[in-house]
Formats: sequence, C-alpha cells, structure tokens
Amino acid sequence: MPRPTVVVTRPAGQSRQLTEALQAAGLDVLGFPLLAIGPAADEAPLRAALARLTDFALVVFVSPNAVAYALEALASVQGSATPQWPPEVPVAVVGPASVTALAERGISTPSHRIIAPAGADETNHDANGETPRFDSEALWAQLDPSALNGREVLIVRGNGGRDWLGDRLREAGARVLAVEAYQRTLPEPGTMQWQAVREGLRAGATPQAWLLTSSEAVRNLDELARQNLSPQELACLRQVQCIAPHARIVEQAAALGFTRVMRAAPGDAGLLAACTQWADSYAGPAPASAAQLAEAKPAPAPEPEPPPAQPPATSTKVERVTQESTSSSATPPPTAAPLPPAGTPHRRPAALWALVAVLVVATAGGFWWLQQRVDHLTEELAKRQQNNDALVQETRVLSRNAQDTVKELQAKVGALDGQVGETRDKQAALEQVYQDLMRNRDDWEIAEIQQLLTNAGQQLQLTGNVQVALAALQSADARLARTDKPQYNLLRRAIARDIARMKAVPDTDLTGAAIKLDEAINQVDTLPLLSSERMLERSEAADARKDAAKGAPAAPANGGASNWFGRLWDFVREEFAQVIRVRKVDDAEALLLSGDQGWFLRENVKLRLLNARLALLSRNEPVFRNDLAAAQAMIGRYFDTKSRRVQAVLTLLKQAQAGAVTVQLPTMAESLGALRALKKE
Repeated sequence: MPRPTVVVTRPAGQSRQLTEALQAAGLDVLGFPLLAIGPAADEAPLRAALARLTDFALVVFVSPNAVAYALEALASVQGSATPQWPPEVPVAVVGPASVTALAERGISTPSHRIIAPAGADETNHDANGETPRFDSEALWAQLDPSALNGREVLIVRGNGGRDWLGDRLREAGARVLAVEAYQRTLPEPGTMQWQAVREGLRAGATPQAWLLTSSEAVRNLDELARQNLSPQELACLRQVQCIAPHARIVEQAAALGFTRVMRAAPGDAGLLAACTQWADSYAGPAPASAAQLAEAKPAPAPEPEPPPAQPPATSTKVERVTQESTSSSATPPPTAAPLPPAGTPHRRPAALWALVAVLVVATAGGFWWLQQRVDHLTEELAKRQQNNDALVQETRVLSRNAQDTVKELQAKVGALDGQVGETRDKQAALEQVYQDLMRNRDDWEIAEIQQLLTNAGQQLQLTGNVQVALAALQSADARLARTDKPQYNLLRRAIARDIARMKAVPDTDLTGAAIKLDEAINQVDTLPLLSSERMLERSEAADARKDAAKGAPAAPANGGASNWFGRLWDFVREEFAQVIRVRKVDDAEALLLSGDQGWFLRENVKLRLLNARLALLSRNEPVFRNDLAAAQAMIGRYFDTKSRRVQAVLTLLKQAQAGAVTVQLPTMAESLGALRALKKE
C-alpha cells in the first residue's frame, strides 16, 4: 500500500527537522514552499536601531526568521563573529521556535531575560491539557504595559504582517519603532512540483495532507492554484486535508474555500502528532490477489455455452486492462459445438474456459500492477526531485552564508596580516635597539670621540676657530688616556700631531679687528664732509687764543702799549680768518654734494665696512681688503681729512687691516683617518 504524503509548505531550508520526523514516522514528504524568506531590501534602519540597542526597554522578535536576520546584522554592526546581546535589554518572542533560535545563539535564561507566552519553553500543552496559544495576544498577556509607559520598544519583523502588538504598546504609552529584518516573497514552484500535486489530486491517488503554517501561505496557495490548476483540480485541492497550527490560519483557509482543515498543536511536535493521527485514520482499498480472483470465479455449469467468469472489480485501471485483454485474446468460436447429452461426464470445454479466464485475469493483474508501479515510481521521482530542489535551495543558502563567512574571515585575515607586518617592523626595530644596546663600551666611546672630532673639524672649516678644535682634540686625547689601551696608541699619536699643528698656528686677533670696524661704522654719521664747512664757534676761537697765550713768553712791564696793540692785531686777524678760509681741494665734486647725497654717501660707507666685517669673520681676505680699501677711498675723497674725527676713523681702519693677517689653518684629517682605521679593525 503506498504511504500517505504530507506536503510541507514552509520556506526552503527551514523544514529539515520536520521533514526527517515525518519520514521517520512512515510518511512521504513533498516540499512545496509557499513563502520565500530573504534579507530586507534596506537594512539601514535595522542596523541603526541595533547600534543603539541599549536605548530600548524591550526588543520583540516576531518569528525565528527575525531572530536569525537581526542577530546576523548585530554581529556585523559589532564587528564580531558572534553577536553579543546586552544582558540588561529584555527580549520578547511569540513562540517556542523563537526561544530555540535565541538559545542557539547564546541568548537564554538566566543570563538574559526572555519573555514568551506560557508554555513556549516547556511542552506543547500546559498543565490543564489545553493547547497554548503562541501569538501576539498570548505575548501581550505576559507583558507589563505600565513598565513600558514613556519608553522605547523595538519590534523586529518582516515585511507586511499585522501590527496588533504595536498598536497595543502605543496605546499603553510606549514609543514603538518597527524595523524590517527580512522580507517574505511569493516563490514560483517548479514543473515537477506541480506535476506531483496534480498526481495527488487524481481519483484513486495516494491521499495528501497540506501543512499550512501561516495565513500568508494559505493566501499564496490559493493564488498559485488559481493560476496553475484547472477548475476541476482546484476543486479537488480545496477538498484535500489541511493541517494548521493556529486558529487564525484555520479561519483564513476556511474563508478561501478549503473544506477539510484540521487544527494542530503549535510547534513541530504538534504538527507531527496531527499528521500521524491523520495517517492512522487513513485506510486505502487493498488490491485483490490472483488466487482470490480464481476462487471468486463461478463453477462451470453443464450448459451448452458456459460464459467466461468475470474477475471482481478492484479499480478502474483493472477494468480497463481486463476488457482490452478479453476483446483481443478471447474470441468466440465460429460455430456452436454440439453439447454432449445430459449425464455425459464431458467437462473439457469448461476447464478450458476456466484456464483462459485465469490467464486473462493474471494478464490484467500484471498490467495493473505494472501501471501502479510506474505511477508510484513517477510520484516517488517527483517527491525526490522536490526534496532535491529543497536541498539545493538550502545548499544555496548555506553557500551564501559560507561565502559571507569567508569574506569576513578574509577581512580578518587581512587585518591580521597588517598586524603581523606591524609586529615584524616593531620586532626589527627592537632587534636594532637590542643590537645597539649590546654594543660594548669601547664602541660607544669611539663613536663619541668621532662625533666630537667631526664637529670640531666642521667648526674649524666654517669659522676658523682654532681654539675650539684644539679643545676637542685635547678632550679626546684625555678620554683615550683614561682607557689606557694599546690599540688606541696610533690614534693618540695622530691626535698629538694635530694638537701640535693647532698650537703652532699664530694668534690672529680677528675679534679686535671686528671691534675696530664696528667703532668706525658707529662714527661715520658724525664725520664732517667737505661740502658742509661751518664757521668756528667763538668759544673754540677763545680756547685757541687762550692756548696761544699760555704758550707765549711773558711781556716786559714797560711794553704795555705794544702788547695791547699785538693783542688787537691777533684778534682782528682771527676774526677775518673765520670769515675767509682758503683750502686746496683735489676733487671739485666733493664740494657739490647735496644733503640727500651726503646721507647716501654715509650709508654706502657703512655698507662697505659691514661687508668688510663679514668677510673678516668668514676669513675671506680678498673681499675684506677690497671693501676696506673702497671705504678708505670714499672717506679720503668726500670727508674732511683734516678733522680729528676723520683721522681717528682712518686710524681704526688701518689698525683693523693690519690685524687681519692671513693664516693657513690646519685640518684634523690625520686624527679622523686614524679613527676610521681603528673602527675598521
């Protein structure tokens, strides 16, 4: 007898446990998904809500799919492989499947607070033997609305569906935020699936029971049946046994015209019990065997033409095959043979007809059995194809999850590679530091002496400061003398020769020469020009006369008149000398300078002296002497050389020129060469 068939309408990949349980109970299973579950079209609102998860007083998951997709998004938001649910945020679910889905992801009591309808975490029946309800109404009975007044509640759901729980929470004063974690779509069954359904709707076919687990699945079934089945097949479908786990689904099926709808207990266990009960109540007609058909034949009577015996009708297929076989093989005789007289024991024609009838019945039974076998194999092939399609879809889902996991692992491996690279760089730096620290004291000392001599040599070349170089050489020699090691003898000899050369350099008072140039620069603004002669003040003339009087011999006492006349003559001569002065000037242009030109002349003289000072400090003797000579020439040409101030400035310039003696500075090449040779050893 063929086994009854249960049509499972859950989404692909979500009915494996129920399918295995039904098959273990001796039932055939046909997968016919009426819903397709996928990620939400826009996950941004869900991720934004999960990013501030601790702000919600309660989070409600309407189904296991909501749990799966929301926690997967939470793991992505947190950047970890497994989601970490805050213990202080309570979770509410509507059924035991959602409780199991949470527990599989590490969210369970007592570490987390789980709110569910009564019986969701126990068996399918309560203590009173009543079937519990797992829906929004049952969950609302377990909530405390007063504790949610003024607080925010997050509802994670799919697209569509009713918002009864959200309305009740809003009426209680809660601020409800509903986000979509997944979306439900209408799948398109394949040709093999529809072929299996049509085979089950034929007259005399193995009975089927449809498991309808949601109201949307019932509506999708009605819509798909109207599009793909004939009116007769649609009428047969509405008379097929349906099993639903909720009263609302039963009402939806009855409203769409399904006449045989049985309510089961919630959960897989309730559906399995209902399917087993339905299968036990089913009893199909048993086919008659060939022996029974032979026993049922009537005994031949001694009539002139005994009619052939007819087998009992077992099915429409048997009748059709029997009639065709009889018409083709059992043809009537052309003429009626004379019957033997009564009482003659002539039973040979009756036995022949009985044998022919048995052969006909056996042939019809063989054809009928072969036809049933072919139909059964066709149906079995369709079921296996459906199972394979379901497995392929489940494999695709698992493959997609595996690809996502591989991408996450690749990202983590990339991050780890970056960290490994950074670790290697740090390790190399630490090894270098370790090698530097492991260098002995002699290496450090040689390195310090080399740095000291190098700096002194550079300063000697740039500034010509022999004293600094000499001090550096003496300091290096003193440090080497303290170590008193034989390998330093060659270096010490080289340093000693460089010290001797430094001491042999004659002293040059560059600082004194620079100071004299500074004094000359400061006095340029007060020097008198040839073009700016002024009369001597009377005080100066009086001082001159007093000096002359002091130097003159005392006059005799009797010559008072002549002395008086001489003094008068001197006074008059001096007065006229202040009015008219005769002087020889070599360059007439010096007398034609205006006030502005005189200012520019003084500035040019100062610039020349400043350039000479810079050249002196940089030991550029040609530039120093050229600028100094140009400044002296300008002073002698345009300034009053008879003035004591001008003469003092010219004297300072001559002293600075004499003090700037050219000296060939030695180098520290010998000491540095000996130091490099020591390091190579």
